[in-house]
Amino acid sequence: MRRTLVTLFLTVVIVIFALTNGAVKLNDMNLNLMLNIRLPRVLMAFLVGAMLAQSGSLLQLLLRNPLADGFTTGISSAAALGAVTAIALGFNFFFIPFVSLFFAIVGLMIVFKVGSSDKSFHFTTIILAGIVLNIICSSFISFLKYYFDESIGTVVFWLMGGFYGVTYSKITILAFVTIVLFFLSYKSAYKLNILAFDDLTANSLGVNVKGMRKKFFVVAAMLTAVAVSFSGIIGFVGLIVPHIVRGIFGGDMKTNILYSTLFGANFLLFADTISRIIIPSGAELPVGVVTSFLGGLFFIFLLKYKLKRVWY
Repeated sequence: MRRTLVTLFLTVVIVIFALTNGAVKLNDMNLNLMLNIRLPRVLMAFLVGAMLAQSGSLLQLLLRNPLADGFTTGISSAAALGAVTAIALGFNFFFIPFVSLFFAIVGLMIVFKVGSSDKSFHFTTIILAGIVLNIICSSFISFLKYYFDESIGTVVFWLMGGFYGVTYSKITILAFVTIVLFFLSYKSAYKLNILAFDDLTANSLGVNVKGMRKKFFVVAAMLTAVAVSFSGIIGFVGLIVPHIVRGIFGGDMKTNILYSTLFGANFLLFADTISRIIIPSGAELPVGVVTSFLGGLFFIFLLKYKLKRVWY
């Protein structure tokens, strides 16, 4: 209970910090700035962080691999390729998440096909196939940037991760996806815990391992794809946040899903606020630069000192 209260207090503090700090200082005359520009951005950063962290929590369990997240499985790059393709072809923003999701599902099917057979599921091969898919998708994105240079020139900055052109209609889509998939995962936490065992044990306990794994791979892909379609590729959120939560609260998936969602939202919101205020001139860093720096340092610490104590 104490940890829950601390987490909620931390959430309130970070939200207030994010609302009151930015490239432009607030005063009585620009309350409109906070309501129409800063508040939507805060909400989007909060939701995207929640989605990426929840996706990472699911993927690390499903693959039984502490290095699994949307990026290492290739889902992020496939989703980004879908978003860039939709932008290049002039799609309305409303359809971009659907195109992104389609590409993510196709990428997931390819990785899943390479990493599994009729009788077994090869976890290491899944990660390797995801890395290869990353390379392939990155090459296609580079081609699209070269071929459609004038129409998608801004996509280079977007791919580094950021929250630009945020509207309440976009937030509505993100909130709907986040809430629905959160409750779907949270409701299935008991069965997800059983998946932490080997497949034979899980099957003997009444869990359809193959069906559950496919179902929640799709859930993780949806979370990642929708997040990427609105914010670009933001690294390390889905990788390190589940580790932090597992180290504090343990490996129970009901706890892990809940607190990964909250911690991921707080982490990305804090990183986005830093990206807005770190340059004195008022320029903004892509938030992906900040998350990669903070996440990279923290993950080195995990690898060196704590990894064995925060995994199953």
